[in-house]
Amino acid sequence: MDRKYIESEHIVDRYLSGDLTVREARDFEKFCLDHPAYLQALPIPVRLKTRLSRRPVEGSETGVFEAIPSSATRAAMEVVEDDDFDPDEAREESRRFNFGVGLNRVVIMALLVAVVAAGAAAVVFGLQASSLADQLQNASKEMTATQMQAPGSVQRYKLQMVKAKPSAPTFAPGWMNPPQLLDISIDASEGKIAQYQITIDKTDGVRVMQIKRIMRDSNKEVRFSLNSSAFGPGNYLVKVEGYNWRGQTQDVGWMMLGLE
Repeated sequence: MDRKYIESEHIVDRYLSGDLTVREARDFEKFCLDHPAYLQALPIPVRLKTRLSRRPVEGSETGVFEAIPSSATRAAMEVVEDDDFDPDEAREESRRFNFGVGLNRVVIMALLVAVVAAGAAAVVFGLQASSLADQLQNASKEMTATQMQAPGSVQRYKLQMVKAKPSAPTFAPGWMNPPQLLDISIDASEGKIAQYQITIDKTDGVRVMQIKRIMRDSNKEVRFSLNSSAFGPGNYLVKVEGYNWRGQTQDVGWMMLGLE
């Protein structure tokens, strides 16, 4: 007989009620005698613990008979009046003890689940905080890169348009540090259009600027200037449109600036 068997078979309750066989009762008494610490933890009256801590009486029952209380149980029953021992109360005390043990296990499991959940939440929060920090750092870098600065020099570029929207830069000066003032001239010698509209979008679709009603000069060129520090690193699509006699715009050509 061991502790697991005692708990699973409700040996303590059955012992108090006298429902054990003689051999079961003797095995339980022997276990209590061999394990005094376990005996002291049992929810049974102190006087019964005292009797179970003593050696059994010589000649006590050892055979297997149905529902015959052991010598220690009978001895305890014989002193009910003197010891104020109530078997029902003892069984109720044992039941409360077992219930408390089970409740403690439930509480411990609930606490473990809560600790695991809190740990998982902390990990998720840490990952989100790290991601947010990276986003803020990247945004700060981009703001620094696109902060308007006075150009350190002026550089003139004469560019040619293409008829179809390009997928790669047609003009790639790269990232300029210190910034430059880009004096751009576009060849507009073909056709009779005199006024143009320039629209500059980043390749991700973000509108950067739009210049309307630019007149073609006497050299039949459309000329405008850009501060390179007004643009962040990346590629920029330049759409050139012309105004017809009705004031409506029509596509004339395309360019792509590579500033990275």
